[in-house]
Amino acid sequence: MALTLAAPAILLMAALVAVQFSEGQRRFATQLTAMTRALSLATDRQIGQGQSILQGLSVSPALAQGDIETFEQQAREAVKGRDAWIVLMSQHRQLLNTRIPDGQPLPATNLPDSDWADMSSGRTTVSDLIPRPGGLGPIVGFDLPVLVNGKLYVLGYIQSPEAFHALMAAQGFPSTWTASIVDRNGALVARSRDQEAMMGKHASPDMREAMSRAAEGVVYTHTLDGIETLSAFSRSQKSRWTFIVGVPRDELYRAVLGSLWPALAGAALLVALGVTAALAFARPISRDVRGLVGEAEALAAGRPLEPAASHLQEIAEVRGSLRAAADILRARDEEARRAAERQQLMINELNHRVKNTLVVVQSLARHSLRSGGDWGLSQFNERIFALASAHDLLTRRNWEGADLGELLAEALQPYASQVKLEGPPVPLSPNAAVALTMIFHELGTNASKYGALSTDAGRVTVSWSLGAGALLTIEWRERGGPRVTPPATSGFGSRLIAASLRGDLAGSATFDYAPEGLTCVLSIIAPARGAA
Repeated sequence: MALTLAAPAILLMAALVAVQFSEGQRRFATQLTAMTRALSLATDRQIGQGQSILQGLSVSPALAQGDIETFEQQAREAVKGRDAWIVLMSQHRQLLNTRIPDGQPLPATNLPDSDWADMSSGRTTVSDLIPRPGGLGPIVGFDLPVLVNGKLYVLGYIQSPEAFHALMAAQGFPSTWTASIVDRNGALVARSRDQEAMMGKHASPDMREAMSRAAEGVVYTHTLDGIETLSAFSRSQKSRWTFIVGVPRDELYRAVLGSLWPALAGAALLVALGVTAALAFARPISRDVRGLVGEAEALAAGRPLEPAASHLQEIAEVRGSLRAAADILRARDEEARRAAERQQLMINELNHRVKNTLVVVQSLARHSLRSGGDWGLSQFNERIFALASAHDLLTRRNWEGADLGELLAEALQPYASQVKLEGPPVPLSPNAAVALTMIFHELGTNASKYGALSTDAGRVTVSWSLGAGALLTIEWRERGGPRVTPPATSGFGSRLIAASLRGDLAGSATFDYAPEGLTCVLSIIAPARGAA
C-alpha cells in the first residue's frame, strides 16, 4: 500500500533515469559514428594515394607505346619506399609485377569473366579482400583500365591489409574497443585487435543484416570473439567498404550508469518519503481495498456489480477496471455465441457443396461409364480431373470465386501452345466457375480428338466480352484443323454443355460446324463473385 502512494514518484524518477540513460547511449552512438566516419575518410585518403599513383602511371607514353621495360622502371620508382607493388595484366596473364625480381617468370592471372568485366569497366575500382593460395597472405587492389598498343589491360596497385591495420592504430582507439574494416562481401580487411586471427572472416550475421539495410547506423551486436558491443558502422561511397567501431556493452553501461548515481539517490529519498506518508493513510486504504473483494467475487460469479464510491482515486480506478472487465467478459460471451453460429453456417455450406459435388460426380460416372471399357473409364477420369482442377482453383481463392481468364488458362493448360485467350477480367461465382470449367474441358477434349487441337497446325481462339446487363459472351473458334463435318447425334459432351448452361449459368450456346472449324458462342449472365 505504501508503494502504491509512492508510485508516482518512483515512476517519475524511473522516467528521468531512463531519459538520462538513453541520452548517455545516444552520446556514445554519436561518438562511435563520428569515429567510423573519420576512419572512412582516413582510409579513403590512403586509397586515393594509390589511385593517384595509378592515374599518373596510366598517362605514361612508354605504357601507351608498349615499352614495358621503360614503364617497369617508372612503376618501380613510383612505389619505391611503399609497402605496395604495381601489376599490369590482361585477363589471363601478367605483363609486369614490380614485386617479382627481374628475370623471374610472371604468374598467370586467369580472372573470371565477371571480375575482368568489372575491372575493365572504364573506371578506377577497389577490390574486396583477395585470398592467395600457397600460404601467401591476402591482398587488396586498386585497378584502372589502360590501353597498351591499342589493347585493353588493367593497371593494378596492390597492397597488404597490414597497411590499413596501421592506419587504424593511428586513430588512437581505446584498447578495449574494436575497430574493423570489411569489404563489400562483409569479409574483414583489417581489425584493431587480433588482426592476423580475424582477417578474412565475415562480420557477425546481425551486423551484416544491419549493413544490408542502411549505409550507416548503430546496432547492438557482438564481435567475432563473443564480446557484446554497441557498434556504429559507416559505408564509404568511394570504396564501398564499411567501417565499424564498437564499444563493449559492459563498459558502456558502467560509463552511463556512473553519471546516474545522484538521480538514483534522489529517487531513493523520494521513495522513503512516500512510504512514510503512505503509512499514515494505510488504515482507510486497507478498508477500501478489502471492499474490492466482494466485487471480485461478484465478477467471478457473473453477478452485476453494485455501484460503490471510494475516497481514493486508485481504488476508484480498480473498481472501474473491474466493471470494464465485466463488460469485456459479456462481450466475449456474445462473440463466442456469434462465432458458434458462423461455424454452424460454414458447416452447412460445406455440406451443401459436398452434396452438389457428389451429384456432379454421379452424373459424370453415369454418362461416361455407360459405354463401358477403358474408353469410358478414361473419359470419366479426365472429367473428374477437370472438376478437381476447378475445385483446386476455387480453394486457392477461398471459394470466393475465380477470374474467367485464370479459369480458362487452368482448364486449357494442356493445349497452351495452341490456344489464345482474349478478354477483360470477369469475376465468376464458384458455381459458374465449376460449370464453365467442365464446358471448356469438353470443348478442349473434343478439339484434341477431332478438331483443331488434333493437329500441330491447328489453333483455338477463346475471346469474351461483357455487354449491357452483365451479359457475358464467350466465343470458341477453331481454325487450321481437319475439315469439319456436323455430327449426326449429340454426345454426352454436348448434353453436358447444354445442361450446365441451363442449370448453373442460365445461358445458351450456338454451334457453327463450318468446314474450316467449329465456332461455339456461349451467352450467359455473368454471375457476381459473391453469388451463391
